Amino acid sequence: MGTRNKIWVGPADGANQKPLIVEGVVVDDFSAGELLVQTSSGLATASAAGTVNGQELLLAREIGANLGGDIDTLATVGDTGQAIALRSGEFAYVRMANSQNITSKGTALASNGDGTFKIATVATDFVMLRAQEIINVTSAGTLVLVSKA
Repeated sequence: MGTRNKIWVGPADGANQKPLIVEGVVVDDFSAGELLVQTSSGLATASAAGTVNGQELLLAREIGANLGGDIDTLATVGDTGQAIALRSGEFAYVRMANSQNITSKGTALASNGDGTFKIATVATDFVMLRAQEIINVTSAGTLVLVSKA
């Protein structure tokens, strides 16, 4: 579906569409693909656990090569950062927590409470995303292809 050098992959139908971007002051040093929240100070790493319902789905956007960055460049506190508000039917790469063995496409994912995502406990977690690849995540921060739940 794409290479792991950008966060937003696009819509399922391949339409010529652009990501919905939210901008704000960078509050902490988050990585592209992490779950963010808008605060009165700007964009910050989401700290709410997966059981918190109704979190806005904002993903930190990568810092482009034209700005001296890449997919692994951390946001700089105080700079203007960008987040992608993922919409239904769109695909993106997100950062996963360590030790997440995704054994089937469509696996439900929830916030891990630190900006990364984890496999959701469907009975208690708010499902935000669905995995679109089978992968055994053995290190925190691995990028995994997802779609909005």
